[in-house]
Amino acid sequence: AILAAITIVAYNGIQQRSRDSIRKSDLMTIKKLLKLYETDKGDLANANCGNGTGSGWMTSDYDGAGPYLPINTCITNAGYTSKVPLDPAGTGSCSGLTCHAYMKANCSGTVYLFANLETLPHTSTDTDGTCYSTWDTAYGMNYVLQVN
Repeated sequence: AILAAITIVAYNGIQQRSRDSIRKSDLMTIKKLLKLYETDKGDLANANCGNGTGSGWMTSDYDGAGPYLPINTCITNAGYTSKVPLDPAGTGSCSGLTCHAYMKANCSGTVYLFANLETLPHTSTDTDGTCYSTWDTAYGMNYVLQVN
């Protein structure tokens, strides 16, 4: 029984590290796609994407049938990929510290991508260098990648 418990704990740790590795790789891929978008469109999927300024959940349609498109849709519509990576947990948006979905923030022209890594401890200062300094405590975002 002890050996089985040790094996399960070790296996869970391996799975968490694997998902976190995928998350980091996904954000690098999204960063590259955003840079391609910027080359062609002049911004980093900001105008009319996400909440209208390019911030928010990557997959959320913030205004339903209005002019704003999910950030992922802005990128795929530009033709750079058929599918933008999603968090390996498969969640598009959520709330709480166990949230596993990607987010993007447009902070007066500086763009950041966010993920919630399972193996990185959470603090209340994880997103303090961005204009969305509460995303760490509101959504558990503890990994930030600056795009530009």
